[in-house]
Amino acid sequence: MRIDLVDFRSTSPAGSSSPSLLPEWRVGALLQVVAVRDAASGQLWLNIGGQRHPARLASGNTAGPANGEVLQVRVLRNSPVLALETLSTSTRMGTEAEATVVANAMRRFVPRQESAALMLANLSWLAQGKNGASELPKAVMQAATKLWQALPDADSLGDPEVLENAIRRSGTFLETNLADAARAGTADPKLLANDLKALMLTLSRALREHGARPAAAHSDTAMNAPVPTARGPLTVLNAAPATFSMLEAADQQLNELSRQTDGALARLTTAQITSTSPDPAVQSMLVELPVRHEDRASMLRLRVEHDHSRKHSGGGDSWSVEAAIDLGQVGALHAKVTLAGHRIGVQLRAESPAIVEALSARAGELEAILRESGLEIDRIVCLHGMPVGDTGARPARLLDVRA
Repeated sequence: MRIDLVDFRSTSPAGSSSPSLLPEWRVGALLQVVAVRDAASGQLWLNIGGQRHPARLASGNTAGPANGEVLQVRVLRNSPVLALETLSTSTRMGTEAEATVVANAMRRFVPRQESAALMLANLSWLAQGKNGASELPKAVMQAATKLWQALPDADSLGDPEVLENAIRRSGTFLETNLADAARAGTADPKLLANDLKALMLTLSRALREHGARPAAAHSDTAMNAPVPTARGPLTVLNAAPATFSMLEAADQQLNELSRQTDGALARLTTAQITSTSPDPAVQSMLVELPVRHEDRASMLRLRVEHDHSRKHSGGGDSWSVEAAIDLGQVGALHAKVTLAGHRIGVQLRAESPAIVEALSARAGELEAILRESGLEIDRIVCLHGMPVGDTGARPARLLDVRA
């Protein structure tokens, strides 16, 4: 959801000594605001730092935030209007301590998050033993190799059990699995040992123990990626070339891989935070799963949403599953499946006309399989182009300061 401030002038009570926050608002800044609704007109205001500013919805939820709703927002642009993107919402009924923890976590991880594509490209470079791989410390190479080998194989994900296992150890559920193991007093060593977040943490630690300084890496090789959110179009994370091809010194490679690993961890943590929903009736989960195909890797993005808000009115539960992946030279592929009761709808999108044609040619087979499973077909469509919609997210750094 994107919200624009329509008037930059403060509307604080007369005599207020609170200075305006506007000079401090920079693109990428994270703020916590409170929505205020006029009881008679429904006019939306945002209370920011003790000042109220009139606002309007620019995109997203047509109803907008409710009175008293707390929003975590990011500044998208400050000209010609001040545009804010909502990253998370909560009600005042939630504990103040919990809201503070979430806000602090977002401030910490969002500016550091980076697509894992660059890290994956360099892991592939090392796995193939290309130039410079033999010069890195043995412990770093062992950690990098173990992470690379733990990536699920793309060809095997057609098996539901394999896909389920890959999602469970994607890193999204590491803390949950550890908590469950602590309560039960037992743990599955194989599950925890192959968890991708745990393996990234091991790699990050090995890099730092051998002198890696992530802050010393070249910032111009960073890969811009939209902030992971639980709403809006599910865009792909594009593959990337190995930056090790431009670095010859081992210390530079250590710094580079350390920054990329830390950025991937920050992004994973950000996705975990944004998957928490203040609305118990609508649960949404975002998973970004690295998958390996021969000597390269891609990011498979998955979003699962369960909506049972209409259950009490007899409407029943509804589910939706979305997936998006970069297929390399042929472009991106997007799929969305919706299930309401026994009615199912399938929407397939691709950037390549040839892929769209191939999907359309086999749509009849898919329909037959679904009908044999006892489902009623709502629609099966194959479209050219990716989902569009303005969520406020932009493929740019949160803050770019240049001398």
